[in-house]
Amino acid sequence: MSIITKIQVQKLNKERFNIYTDSGNGEEYSFSVDADTLVKFNIKKGQSFEPFELEEILNADQLRKAYLSSIVYLSRMMRTKKEIEQYLTKQEFLIDTIQTTIIRLVEEGYINEEKYAESYVRTSINTTLKGPTIIKNELLAKGIQNSVIEKSLILFSKDKQIQHAISLCQKKVSALSKYSTNQKKAKLEELLRRKGYSANITSIAIEETQYESEEDDELQTLLIHARKAKKKYDKLSGWEYTQKMKTALFRKGFPIDLIEKAILILEEEEY
Repeated sequence: MSIITKIQVQKLNKERFNIYTDSGNGEEYSFSVDADTLVKFNIKKGQSFEPFELEEILNADQLRKAYLSSIVYLSRMMRTKKEIEQYLTKQEFLIDTIQTTIIRLVEEGYINEEKYAESYVRTSINTTLKGPTIIKNELLAKGIQNSVIEKSLILFSKDKQIQHAISLCQKKVSALSKYSTNQKKAKLEELLRRKGYSANITSIAIEETQYESEEDDELQTLLIHARKAKKKYDKLSGWEYTQKMKTALFRKGFPIDLIEKAILILEEEEY
């Protein structure tokens, strides 16, 4: 049995108190509690307690500390249960304390994963061009249940997805000027897939994307490649030269009718 000999306010935190006890070997520091725990257990000088009573006091104080720490963490922004768990784990709270704290935070409305998911989706729609698959994966990583995510993604309408996907394509297409239209479309398809858009949305967006004044610009791009190919196959002649040129340019995604036109232009340039 231990007897409380002194209760002292901490210098750096006036809401916490150091408790000193004597178990028969003289006064020594035993533990600390906050004001709420002090009042709850009516802790006072001269009070005696058994080891199991001390354990109950310390457990209650840890729950109080974990709760208050979580409230401060939540004051900055909404959090998921997983994020709170990770935060309290770093604070070295025991798993039982963490789980009990999370249950309380959910019951009191401080953690609401449905609202969190809806807010996350809205923010992603308004501030990024991420597709729904990317958003879903990010929410899964935060511990949100799949059913909650699917419900929140209803906010990301098909029209809005198409709009975002087209915006992505338009931003990228100007950097693809050296490629044929088919190559541009292939690269845009890859981009949209990486950004989390479905095959259906991708197909619509690629068809809706403006590829500048297509045939004239593509012909100019083709001529750049054709002149490079001509240098490579210039020693050939006749049918063999034409076939090598057509094959090389076709592999780069240019249509055969435009290739034939480019070859004629190169022939005219020689005269």
